[in-house]
Amino acid sequence: MWPFKRKKRETEEKPKDTSTKDEIAREEKAKNRYHVSQNKDEASEHYKAWRVRKEGSQKTIKYFATQKEAINHAKQLAKGNNSSVIIHKVDGKMRRKQY
Repeated sequence: MWPFKRKKRETEEKPKDTSTKDEIAREEKAKNRYHVSQNKDEASEHYKAWRVRKEGSQKTIKYFATQKEAINHAKQLAKGNNSSVIIHKVDGKMRRKQY
């Protein structure tokens, strides 16, 4: 008889992908959202200017003197990329989601 016991192989179950097409589309759209917010970095030459950023990025796409200009630019970017815009107040709280 063999002196060692055989170990049962541990099988890892792969999680099943239960995402629907709508959920996947929503996740893709969320990846492409644009944010309009005011620059709070006092060391920046664009301090208190309004900026447009892509969600998850630290890089600013463009700075603007007014929030309205920034919103219009973000809308154009979102329209061209089948995306959405999130507009923030001066204090950073979400003001509006634009779809």
